[in-house]
Amino acid sequence: MTIRAWLNKDYQLPPGEEIFRSERRFALWAYSVSHGQTLFRSTPGSDGLAETTVEVLFKPVTAMKIRAFYQGLLIRTAPAEEAERVKAGCPSVEFGREDRVFLLESSGETDYVISMAVGWHEGVLAPTRRSFFTDVFAGETRWPATPLPGVDAGFGVASAAELIAALRGGGDGQERARRERYRHVHVVMTREEYRDGPYISGSGVFLTLEDAEEAKAALAPHVADCWIETLPVAV
Repeated sequence: MTIRAWLNKDYQLPPGEEIFRSERRFALWAYSVSHGQTLFRSTPGSDGLAETTVEVLFKPVTAMKIRAFYQGLLIRTAPAEEAERVKAGCPSVEFGREDRVFLLESSGETDYVISMAVGWHEGVLAPTRRSFFTDVFAGETRWPATPLPGVDAGFGVASAAELIAALRGGGDGQERARRERYRHVHVVMTREEYRDGPYISGSGVFLTLEDAEEAKAALAPHVADCWIETLPVAV
């Protein structure tokens, strides 16, 4: 398996060919309605001593039959006859010429994703980077809070209880009490220059200064100014 790939051309995806294989454990990690993006991830430590993260992304997805987890994953482009059989099982879906059937094989079972392209990336994922497929681009001033850009399905949204537990350093089920203590958070601020004047906004809030510095470094090349403000949060 190559470390990084993006396959969306006919010559890259010959029918019946194996295109990806890994013995690692993969989980359905995120889905974005925008462009029908479906992301699977194998996290460090999920399968022994692996220290890297592996992500597999399909987009744009037209139809799919998948599982939440795969213990070992093989992906191949479906042969023409099998591709037609799979598409025939979705009579209400209108497929385009570039919609390809990708077969996902694991533990003796076969699922499928019908999409135009598939890609993967293996490496060490930085603590504040949400995904290898999400980055800060020119003109953006917000730290990407979700693994995939666009309308997110909400898989990664933390509850208020989880936020309070994080600020307190762990624990749950505690009764509401007076906010006698406080905890500092680090807000990455950005400034953009426009014809009618500057626009200043908060672009991300982080629990540690190290995480804020990392996000600031990603945002700084795309804005006029970028800095960190440390604020107290009642706990």
